[in-house]
Amino acid sequence: MFVFVMDQYGRPGHPTRRMDWVRKQLKHKRGKIVGGGISGKPAVLVLREQSFDRSKTVKRRFFVTLDTGFRNVGYAVTELLADGTLRVLLKGTLTARTPELRGLMDERKMYRRARRYRRRLNVRKKGQTPKHRPPRYESRGKRDSVTLQHGLETHRNLYARLARLVPLPDHQVTRGFESVSFDLRALAHGRPRTGSGYQVSPADKEKGEKTGRFIVRRDGGCVICGGKEHLQVHHLRKRSQQGSHRVGNQVALCEDCHDDVHAGLIDLPITDGAQWRDASMVNAVCGKLRKLSAEAGMVPVPVEISVAARRRLGLEKTHALDAVSVAAALTGAGTVDQRDTLDMDLAQYRRHRRAHIHAQRDRLYYLPGEKRPVAHNRRKRCDQGDVDSLAEFRRTHPKDVGRLQVKRAVRLYTPHRAKAPAVGGDVWNIGGLRVVAKGVHSKTNLYVPSLRSITGKVYASPKEGVRLFRNSGMVVA
Repeated sequence: MFVFVMDQYGRPGHPTRRMDWVRKQLKHKRGKIVGGGISGKPAVLVLREQSFDRSKTVKRRFFVTLDTGFRNVGYAVTELLADGTLRVLLKGTLTARTPELRGLMDERKMYRRARRYRRRLNVRKKGQTPKHRPPRYESRGKRDSVTLQHGLETHRNLYARLARLVPLPDHQVTRGFESVSFDLRALAHGRPRTGSGYQVSPADKEKGEKTGRFIVRRDGGCVICGGKEHLQVHHLRKRSQQGSHRVGNQVALCEDCHDDVHAGLIDLPITDGAQWRDASMVNAVCGKLRKLSAEAGMVPVPVEISVAARRRLGLEKTHALDAVSVAAALTGAGTVDQRDTLDMDLAQYRRHRRAHIHAQRDRLYYLPGEKRPVAHNRRKRCDQGDVDSLAEFRRTHPKDVGRLQVKRAVRLYTPHRAKAPAVGGDVWNIGGLRVVAKGVHSKTNLYVPSLRSITGKVYASPKEGVRLFRNSGMVVA
């Protein structure tokens, strides 16, 4: 077991296994332990009366390496010993929330389109012409997708998170990541024999050819029964399930088989290219990391070299051990020592919500002597319900408008968060068990799915436990 050390000024030192020295510092109250125990974090000894001199620090080589990924990102903190052994101090896997961003962005798009439709409708009711609004890709210029931005920031934030959890002298730390470049063309359609044929996708339409005719020509009839008559086009992934109108998401079916598919009698495998989404995003993230590697001090390691190191050392194929393989490829280590390794997995949770950040209390209008407002806001909001707005109140009570007293709207930063029992990512101690709350159940209880196997319920009362930590974005799972 290793204990990491920090001095009184927050400067990190070297990890130690001298438990007698650690106990002596604690006994004489010269330091305190942060982390460890039920927290699941590495134990860090913070000294109260000592400071480290960087010029006198013993030379040691530490490596913080990542196995880049879309849903799961492996990480490892290792040290290269003098005999060429790679000692693993910490390893684990981060479960990222990048895959769920697509659904959240589609939901935002739905509300944005509805809001603009109502705005244009109100302008037309006034007899005016709606102002042209250019598309977002034109008005905002060329930007990376939100999913790509989040994936890149996840990898960079993971480095920062590990630096806080495992403090090490920064000048002795080398950061690396596995650089991959998947050939999606070869994965999807196979590698052609001729070089010129590689540039032409087998899914291409001829010039001027309609999509429906191309799909029928490509499939040669119904993909189930092979029929040639009464052919129709079927979407493998529905639009409600984030499907597209691309030809890869459509197949030819006869009328009878099409009805059976929609009735649930026949199950078609979805091969619309979504299976390559993870690989495509990892390609893009690695490309961004390679561009930032020089200024950020990160070393890209080609996947071929890390795979060769993993096979040479006989390591199992996991995300965490892939990160260890990256360190082994960087150092050329001959053996790997995992005897004192701390296995710690992380889970990524949402920290901020736009609905909370941009929320505000309604603008309220009161009549003298009344405690309840008679109107909310100048114009009616979509979620206002049956409460009148000022415009509606003016039409029904024109004589009372001049008597109204106004209470201005106030921006509410993170509303209800302080009053809520928990937010997703909070760590609780319930009955001596460390659990991570996923949210709130029935407004008053904690939603903890991991309790089902223990208590048979997925919720618990806040009175049954104590909150250990609030959501920090990347939480020890």
